[in-house]
Amino acid sequence: MENYQEQCNSELRNQEIKSNMRTLTGFMWMMIAITLMWLLTLVRFFDVNAEVFSKAYIMSAILLIPIVYIYFRSDISKPWIKYFLIASICIISAIIASFLTFHVVLVYVFPLLLAVQYRERKVLWAALIMDITGVVISSLTGYYYGLCDLNLLFQSNHTLSWYLGIMNEGHIIIPFNENINFILLVYEALPRSFILFIFTIMLRYSVITSHEDAIRIADLTYHKDTDLRTKLFNKNKYEEMVKGYYPSVRRVAVIFWDINNLKKTNDSFGHAMGDALIETMALRLYEQSDSRKCTYRVGGDEFVMIIENPKPGEAEEVIQKVKTSLEECRAAGGIYVSSAVGCEEGFGSDIELVIKAADKNMYDNKRSSREGRD
Repeated sequence: MENYQEQCNSELRNQEIKSNMRTLTGFMWMMIAITLMWLLTLVRFFDVNAEVFSKAYIMSAILLIPIVYIYFRSDISKPWIKYFLIASICIISAIIASFLTFHVVLVYVFPLLLAVQYRERKVLWAALIMDITGVVISSLTGYYYGLCDLNLLFQSNHTLSWYLGIMNEGHIIIPFNENINFILLVYEALPRSFILFIFTIMLRYSVITSHEDAIRIADLTYHKDTDLRTKLFNKNKYEEMVKGYYPSVRRVAVIFWDINNLKKTNDSFGHAMGDALIETMALRLYEQSDSRKCTYRVGGDEFVMIIENPKPGEAEEVIQKVKTSLEECRAAGGIYVSSAVGCEEGFGSDIELVIKAADKNMYDNKRSSREGRD
């Protein structure tokens, strides 16, 4: 990485990707739970109106289509993904609450619990706004189309329309509040929204703390994995990847570079000139690096690039680009850097053998060159 901020941002992006994956997992578990409860309702294990539950389930399942598309086809590192996922969960929560009403009153908390993991206050507040909107909508629609709260009193599973039908037929006479929308908003939606607001305030402190922890983790990761002089990955990171990651990669290409005559340069012209050689070489290697081609400084004058699943001729192409870049630097009046290079390709499971072969090829190249022998 070129600098701390880039490394920090990269670490935060990785954490957001992991958070999106956790949100997707939470979404899938939510749908699995809803599906299980719906099936148990159909077989009359739960005493819930199956027709009402089926409407809620079908509408919720429709939202599963774009979620599945995102999982398989979209880049989940995009900033808008988290908002779309949270919005989808808020909509499903509102749908479920609209039809099942008092049975699922705690479902509103679920979007907030998923939002807090992103460590961003704006995500949490966005989730709260969408959640409160869902509370208002579900309170109104639930009154007309959801399970009636009278079921708690009469041990039934009917909707409001069923009770109104009984009333219209003259079987029961109960005073009816004509200003029902006002009652729903003031005595149902408002208290629930207030509870969610208080809950969000509490979660806000967790967000602040988590964000600070994320910054510290990024800082520690940067200093642990990065050679501060060259901004390339250091030997610790190299050894960690060789032992824990590259053996699982199908094929790898390993390229070794060793700066010629670095000790002689330090002795003759001072360490400042030697450092300039190292930094010039490192910059050219960094220019060729990406997420699939990682470069490590493994010694004072030694660098290693490991390419994951290299394309045919890719390693040789990288070597030539580095050589050309160094020659252009010299032609432009910059510092002249001479280096020995060696590469080898093989299976990731044989990474240690591939490294030894590349290292040997590099030293063979050094011995065969005049500058390497000097």
